[in-house]
Amino acid sequence: MAQGAFYTGLSGLQAHSNAIEVIGNNLANVNTVGFKSSRANFADFFNVSSGHIGGSGSTNQVGLGTGLMSIQQLFHQGALQPTEVETDLAIQGSGFFNLKTADGLSVYARSGNFSFDNQGFLVNPGGDRLQGYNTRDSAGDIVPTGALSDIQVSTGLTAPPEVTGLFRMDLNLDANEELTNTWQPTVPVYDALGEEHSLQLVFTPVDTSTPADGQLDQWTWEAQLPWDDVAEASDGSAAKVVGSGTITFDGTGKLVTPAANQTLAIGPWANGAAGQNVDWEFYNGSGDPVVTGYAAATGDTSLIVDGYGVGRLHSLSINDDGLINGVFTNGQTLQLSKISMVSFNNPDGLFRRGDNTYMASVGSGAPSVGTAQSGGRGAIISRALELSNVDITEQFTNMIVAERGYQSNSRVITTADEILQETLSIKR
Repeated sequence: MAQGAFYTGLSGLQAHSNAIEVIGNNLANVNTVGFKSSRANFADFFNVSSGHIGGSGSTNQVGLGTGLMSIQQLFHQGALQPTEVETDLAIQGSGFFNLKTADGLSVYARSGNFSFDNQGFLVNPGGDRLQGYNTRDSAGDIVPTGALSDIQVSTGLTAPPEVTGLFRMDLNLDANEELTNTWQPTVPVYDALGEEHSLQLVFTPVDTSTPADGQLDQWTWEAQLPWDDVAEASDGSAAKVVGSGTITFDGTGKLVTPAANQTLAIGPWANGAAGQNVDWEFYNGSGDPVVTGYAAATGDTSLIVDGYGVGRLHSLSINDDGLINGVFTNGQTLQLSKISMVSFNNPDGLFRRGDNTYMASVGSGAPSVGTAQSGGRGAIISRALELSNVDITEQFTNMIVAERGYQSNSRVITTADEILQETLSIKR
């Protein structure tokens, strides 16, 4: 019987030693981004029957100790730490980032400390490339279905220009303006190639006042472009006139003419861009005039111009559904990619391969691929990292318990040894 106690105690030593190894690994990774702690689960060894079954129905079995049944991975949420890095990503909820190694192996991670490599690929510290959806529809929006590919963003990425088609200037033309004064504001106009041109407007007061009111109620206007900007030779005038007309007001300073918006035919341009029509809106969307002739200083209060030039990538923004948007210097925001995520029926069955990554196994089941905030997957939080979910207080408590278990089983072995020695001494 003492020999059986030896092996029972030994099994306890081994099991608690394994438990301390698990605890030690948890504590070693207390500051590892996205690390998920583990715990050791024990099970009693098979038992053998000692003698016959008792009258009470007892099996009279003697246990043979304990063993490590499993090392369970605990995937509860870790705390989120805010950062100032746009490509630092944290998953709030379930799911994993989907990555590809250099040799094409699919791996998965909770750690989201990503950055761009020298080719513009979004990678983790180990060089594994984050996978996403990169196909666009006719409107330029990312389609979050179909094949996955590496997420790549080039620093030289550009946003296409938009040709100017209209402008609106909310302005007042002073009813008391001196006849010798002209007002000459400029309006930026973008051609189809994204080049900016300065459209010069020239407002000239006309004397139509009567002794009774002594005020102006008419102005003329011209729209001009430098000859160097247009694809035709100069006729000797100071600038190319692309539109002209007359502005009149009634006795209350309200616009009378023009009675509708004006269209300026501009171009073709000297740089080869095609010509374009630009609408000058004298009236807003409600049909109210935006040009007045009050006895107040001449000037504009706002200028609205559509169109813009070529934009260079300025920064990125990542939504909680994983959509990566590029913010460009021309004020435009374009969809660049959408991060994919995966979920598993049994995350505990994932195989740890090191470097904060996992591989699928028979125990985990096949990955279910999709996007954040769909199919039970969590949200992606940009400018944040998920910290290790190791609870130091809990781990130290478990360590004390495991240590005491180890000590107790060592006492079983020493006691069994003493019993065996007493048995051997009977013969002396």
